[in-house]
Amino acid sequence: MGIVFKLEELLREIGITKNALAREAKIRPNTIYEMCNNTSKRIEFKTFNTVMETLIRLSGRPLTLHDVLEYIPENELEKH
Repeated sequence: MGIVFKLEELLREIGITKNALAREAKIRPNTIYEMCNNTSKRIEFKTFNTVMETLIRLSGRPLTLHDVLEYIPENELEKH
């Protein structure tokens, strides 16, 4: 799949740990770790919405999908 999470970079940038995000969002830590490691096979919109709302609240700034997700064509994925 050509959709990759940039969540780990964002968390580092805003100074929030994976565990803190999971705790604040009331989401299983494994879900956050899978998103950060790009091993998620699927994610519910409700869960993603909760993550986005929590990130916006904790960072104190507006965020968009592009801050968390990126589309990379399949043939370019191996380069990343």
